[in-house]
Amino acid sequence: MTKRNFLITGLIAGLILFTSAAHANWWPFSDDDADAQSKGELTLLNWDDLIPDDFVQPENPFATMSQEKIDKLMDGSEESEAEIARLQDAFNYAPVVDHLDGKRVKIPAYITPLEYNPDQKMNEFLLVPFVGACMHVPPPPANQIVHAKSKNAIEQRDMNEAVWAIGVIRAETIKSNLAESGYQLEVEEVLPYTSQ
Repeated sequence: MTKRNFLITGLIAGLILFTSAAHANWWPFSDDDADAQSKGELTLLNWDDLIPDDFVQPENPFATMSQEKIDKLMDGSEESEAEIARLQDAFNYAPVVDHLDGKRVKIPAYITPLEYNPDQKMNEFLLVPFVGACMHVPPPPANQIVHAKSKNAIEQRDMNEAVWAIGVIRAETIKSNLAESGYQLEVEEVLPYTSQ
């Protein structure tokens, strides 16, 4: 075997080993980010993904209701309380998507605080699909509320601004003083919302 053939054979063998190593995910320069691998693949969710495909969600009456009608509904009268209870009963059955349990996800949301610490930051809050949910209008169905917990306290600058919430989601019902949520999120990070 000539020197030239020996070098070509060596180069081909090296390329085969390099390719095999990269696909086996142990080579440090493979395409996969090591940090992302250690945390798990990130799944981008939208709010419809939290509803089982075969479930017909009750129509949200607040989506087409004027602010005047919402204010009247929230006036505290017995009549309004009864109407709110009726609407809430229609929302009570809200099944979750079990196969999402344990996935690392990123979801756009609005924050509804549950409590603040002395620095006006929070470790526990609700993620909801629209501004003011659970505060200015009755809560959406449980499968449209995510109860979020963060080890690191976060600061909420403006309730009217959407965020990206990243973390591990659990298909777990949790009741808070504001609403029942069908999911829980172990928060890794909350970022300002930007379009993808």
